Amino acid sequence: MKCADFQSVLRGSVGLFCLTGAAARAEETPAFQEQKTEKKEKEKHSFCDPEDGAFDVSSFLDRPLGFIPMVLPITEPAVGGGAAVAPIFIDLPEDGEGRPDIWAIGGMRTSNGTQALLGGYSGYWMDQRLHTRLGAIDASINLDFHGLGQDAGLSGQPLTYNLDIAGGLIGATWAMDKKRRWEIGLQYMYAQVDMTFPDLASRIRVDADPRGTKYGLNRGQLRDFDGFHSEIGSVGLSMSYDSRNNIFTPTKGLFSELTVTFNSEAFGGSSEYERYEWTTLWFTPLFTEDLILGMKASLLSSSGDIPIYMRPFVQLRGAPAMRYQGAHVAYAETELRYQFTPRWSVLGFGGIGSTWSDGPFLSRNDTTWTGGVGIRYLLARKYGLHMGIDAAYGEEGPACYIQFGSAWFRP
Repeated sequence: MKCADFQSVLRGSVGLFCLTGAAARAEETPAFQEQKTEKKEKEKHSFCDPEDGAFDVSSFLDRPLGFIPMVLPITEPAVGGGAAVAPIFIDLPEDGEGRPDIWAIGGMRTSNGTQALLGGYSGYWMDQRLHTRLGAIDASINLDFHGLGQDAGLSGQPLTYNLDIAGGLIGATWAMDKKRRWEIGLQYMYAQVDMTFPDLASRIRVDADPRGTKYGLNRGQLRDFDGFHSEIGSVGLSMSYDSRNNIFTPTKGLFSELTVTFNSEAFGGSSEYERYEWTTLWFTPLFTEDLILGMKASLLSSSGDIPIYMRPFVQLRGAPAMRYQGAHVAYAETELRYQFTPRWSVLGFGGIGSTWSDGPFLSRNDTTWTGGVGIRYLLARKYGLHMGIDAAYGEEGPACYIQFGSAWFRP
């Protein structure tokens, strides 16, 4: 059955189910009373919102083991087209107040050979003052390295590499006040990474002496070099402030987080380096409750013997992942969303990012601009969860993104 046919059947089924509530009344015998009770239970868990009759998955998520069966196309330019499958379980507190627990497990595969299995959990304890996070990944990722900044040697001819990574993380934050505005956190991450360069030997330019290169290696050595193994063993410390009114699709509030991460042999890593990140999100209604302005700004820095796959990079819609890397990165994005019906909204966005680095070879600065438009549908009214698609454009060309909640989702 085609997707369009399935959607038509689903809409017809949902509409028929909603209309049963207007059926003629029968004599209320005990058997009929039992049928009414069963009917109410079915309506309670239907895909028809009782307030507006629109398609909504809130009641399904309320069921034990209720989940959103996400089957999403992948359109990230860095890894090519593909698909991801991930059931997402969302569980609100019994009183309906506070942040939900979220579980997800799934897999993905793309046209450039990238594939991954992933799992994650975000949960709240002790009157929601303790927030715990778990994550795991087993992946083979194919990417292109464009240098740090505007590197003339790699301009237009990026170096292809593969990351074979397996690892996980565990973390927790503690709310210092009952409103959960201020939090301090601790996180540990461990992973084993094999990094290979399929076309490295053919890419190195040879000097006048055909036996050597400007890097002091000869072709024989390069043919024998197929990559290296490294380990991530890092401890992260964080402090954050969060006043958002919803974690999925906020309409007002501020989120700001400062994180410092230390990778060290003492923690199981294979090198010594540090990463620093400060990210701020801000949302506010503009003139009317239906027009929402959102802003994001991030500053990232790194130092020490950090591998290229851990270097900071510009994260903007329209900029391929890990395309614009540097020792130091700054980027900002703004978004204006208009809720033109209770269920549907449209938005426009734009961003700018810059990188700069220090080093004898790859010391360059770079700046990129992006922009685009999108559309959203209120998929789960009770949860404030919108879902939709963004069409973006940047210096590398057009890109498309499926969005689950905000494009800047932070649980």
